[in-house]
Amino acid sequence: MKKIVTILGLTLACAFAGSLPTISADASSYLGIKSTKNTSYNARFVNQGSRNDGIYYYAPYYTQRSAKTRDASGKNWQHRFVKVSQVATLSNGVQFAKFSWYGDKIGWVDVRALQKFSRSQNAKVLLNNAHFQGSAMLFNNYTNGASNVNVGYADAATKTLNSANTIYPIASLQKVMTGALIVQLAGQGKLSLNNKLSKYYPGVKNSNKMTLRQLLNQRSGIDMDESTPSSVLKTQSAEINYTLNQLRVGSNGSFNYTNANYTLLAGIASKVTGQTYDQLVQKRIIAPLGLKNTYSWDNLPRSGSIATGYSFTNGKSNNTNNASQKLVSSLLGAGNYYSTPADYYKIQQGLRNGKILTTNQYYDLSNDYKLNYAGGLYHYKHSIKRVRGTLSGAGYETALYGSEGNKSGVILFANQAPTTPMNNLAETLYDLARYYDEN
Repeated sequence: MKKIVTILGLTLACAFAGSLPTISADASSYLGIKSTKNTSYNARFVNQGSRNDGIYYYAPYYTQRSAKTRDASGKNWQHRFVKVSQVATLSNGVQFAKFSWYGDKIGWVDVRALQKFSRSQNAKVLLNNAHFQGSAMLFNNYTNGASNVNVGYADAATKTLNSANTIYPIASLQKVMTGALIVQLAGQGKLSLNNKLSKYYPGVKNSNKMTLRQLLNQRSGIDMDESTPSSVLKTQSAEINYTLNQLRVGSNGSFNYTNANYTLLAGIASKVTGQTYDQLVQKRIIAPLGLKNTYSWDNLPRSGSIATGYSFTNGKSNNTNNASQKLVSSLLGAGNYYSTPADYYKIQQGLRNGKILTTNQYYDLSNDYKLNYAGGLYHYKHSIKRVRGTLSGAGYETALYGSEGNKSGVILFANQAPTTPMNNLAETLYDLARYYDEN
């Protein structure tokens, strides 16, 4: 009778295990492990609708008491992205993989449940699911082994694909460049962050109560809609005058995000140096970093790939949705530059490595992390920085999400804004970058 019960129990265990090898009816005889091999590769679960493999938390199937029955079903893991760290070959020849999921150690599964799948491939799936078109850079060990993913068209009419050299308007991701120029000039004694705005633009209401630090932190009391001028603004003075005529002033001290603060900072940098903003960017940012794909809006290369703006509407991609050149011309210092994710990563590095700012100057730009927003970036607990940029009425959207020291993160430049909120997509890809290498 005891043996009959044992055989019955074993039969039930096999039934729960799904498509697995036949084992001995002797319950005291577990499968042996012939060999194990440490490894590291990325994979995803496949064919679980038909296979429905068992997942075993403690050991490969039936190699010990705790692995007699499955702890989870593979059908709930279809297409999940995992990292394999070890492969065990059992005495019956079947191989089991030990895997983790976004840093959490899960358990073991038959290797036939998995398909090797790179981080870039998985990132592309996530971007396509969000109807994102553009370029993405994921990194978790600075730029060593970074994933550079390009999705969709730079120009759908000519079937020109987005590539590593496609340039995109970076919108508000430019603000930290302007902030860096101001901190540079403060370090050279050409201005002070405690200077009042009235020293440079006395005609602005309450300018004698506003400091440059407050402009950097979006706490000056200035407000201005992202409005479009009636014609393209062809000179820096025209750009600044447009802002001066459009801005409004309320009570200072509270956070109020507006492009006007950074346009005024760009003008101040010009006033104290006698150089245009574009000359300052070229001399103090582009040249020291050796950037090859960063340009002002009115100096774009005649050859090369400039991303056309698109939108996903009515279930279809590539509906033309370009930025107004009139609007872009009004965004001096705040959103009128184009770049690539790779160049922008170098800018973020330059803010700390001495090529643009020293680490201490970066802390000054960031107001020592006392505020959520300072110097062109948002700063959060656990040493995370973030910034997102958009151009009103256009399909372009950009984002940076990563560690303050630039070790891990994601940079997203879209010429078709995703249907998933950009911040959410950036956080998802940041986790992908942190927990998986590119292999």
